[in-house]
This record gives sequence, C-alpha cells and structure tokens, in this order.
Amino acid sequence: MKLAILLCLVPTVFGYSAGPPVGSSNPTLCTNMIPTGHNGGVSNATDQNSPPYTITATASEYTPGGSLTVTIAGTGGNQFKGFFIQARRADPARDNDVAIGTFSNQTANTQLLMCHTVANSAWAHSNNDARSTIVGTWTAPAQDEGPLRFMATIVKGEPNRSYFYTNVTSTQLAFSADGPSQQPGNPMTTPSGGARHTIALALAGIAILLAAILNVRQF
Repeated sequence: MKLAILLCLVPTVFGYSAGPPVGSSNPTLCTNMIPTGHNGGVSNATDQNSPPYTITATASEYTPGGSLTVTIAGTGGNQFKGFFIQARRADPARDNDVAIGTFSNQTANTQLLMCHTVANSAWAHSNNDARSTIVGTWTAPAQDEGPLRFMATIVKGEPNRSYFYTNVTSTQLAFSADGPSQQPGNPMTTPSGGARHTIALALAGIAILLAAILNVRQF
C-alpha cells in the first residue's frame, strides 16, 4: 500500500519529462497552465517579470484560416527543457482562458495536445532535452476572435525542475478580414496567363490611341 502511494506521488514531485499531462489526470492545466508537477506549481525563478524567453510570430495580425510561424527562443544563452503554449484572447472582457486556433508542423521532440475539446490547440515538449529555439505553425480560426496573443509556460529546468516561468506572452495579434495570412518573405502571386494577356491588350490599345493622336496633330 505504501509503495502504491509513493508511485502515485512520483509525477507530482518530479514533473513530467514526456510533456504536460493534459486531460483527466490534470483537468485544470489547459486553463491555468500551471505545472503542478514541478514543485507543486510554485516556481523558484526570481525573475518572473522578465523571463529570459521570447515568443514571436511572423505577422502582427491574423486572418480567417490564415497561418503564422511561431517561435519560442531563449535569450542570453538560456535554454529550456519544457514548454506549454496556446493562443489566447487578449481582451479581458472576453473569455481568455480557452485555447484559440491550432498548431502544426512543429519542431521534432515536441507534440500537439488537445485542450478544451479542440485537437492540436496546444503545443508542448515531448522530452526534457535542453533546447534554445523551437518553431511551429499556428492556424487561426475562421472567425474574428478579437485581439489574440500567444501564452506559454516555459520550464528552464536548471538548476532543477522548480525553475519555470508562467504567463510568458507574445505581442498581440490584431484581426484582419483581408483574406489568408501571407508569411513575410513569401513572394506575392504574379498575374495569371489570362491576366497578363488582358494587360498586354490594354497596353497595345493605348499605344494605338497615342499613335492616332500624334498623326492627327501632324495634319
């Protein structure tokens, strides 16, 4: 009996190297994002207000169904052994405790998780290897959710598992209804063959008109 109790307590004391235990084993994690498996959810990091990590996106706005690249990176040479990230509403007047959108195309040794009954709405580590940067794709929902931001819990893991940071956030993303997001650096779409033909005809017509005007002036 004592052995069984001890085994049940192991995850709570030592944390979860295989990733956050979302679901029935920890029903509040998707909402509060507090890693209770790490020192009972109490961090020993004294620089919570200036975490050595950044969350960035490749655009400052999102569009219906558009995709952005999201990067979590350590600063000043800092690495991290665990993370748990979602997109959240930034408007305090709306429900900002639920995950918005979905993740995909994530860095190796990370995993996609279901939160609030939505598959792939959260992204996390799948082992506790130290890393300095991770990259993934986030896809926006089809509707306007107001201003959004990415929010993460990041486990530094050094000198031990009780050093972690909560409420690490990105800058806000504004909603734009102007079609799918385009990644910065991607070339704009060139005119199709039909469009090029139409443009060529229009230019030829202008040239003929100018020539006619010049001929009239000569007379």
